[in-house]
Amino acid sequence: MMIDPITGILSALVIVLVLVQFYQLFAMRRLRKQMHSREDQNLRHRDDFAALCKASVGAGDHLVRLEQQVHQLIERQDQIEMRTAGDRPYTQAIQMVQRGADVSELIAKCGLTRGEAELIAMLHGGIAKAG
Repeated sequence: MMIDPITGILSALVIVLVLVQFYQLFAMRRLRKQMHSREDQNLRHRDDFAALCKASVGAGDHLVRLEQQVHQLIERQDQIEMRTAGDRPYTQAIQMVQRGADVSELIAKCGLTRGEAELIAMLHGGIAKAG
């Protein structure tokens, strides 16, 4: 019994097609595994991104609170400096009287009125020195 050449060719083609089908089946399974792996990875990335977004919102809120605190501290510091600047000539005058300065020196160096200078001299230096 002899095999017809066409039957041999067709048989060879069928064998090749079956082998190609098996290759495609294995390739398809491999691709499905990769696809599932990538889907899992995408889900993890999405969750990580959501957590980062939530953290950045929290950090933004914290930054706003810190900026408000800094602003309040700056305002308080300005108020303290204004109060201190207003007291400075008196503080300087008191120190000068304690070192022996007279009323005329207080008027000249601290810009005080005669009444202010005499009061500071009386309170902090004993008897006011006329000058």
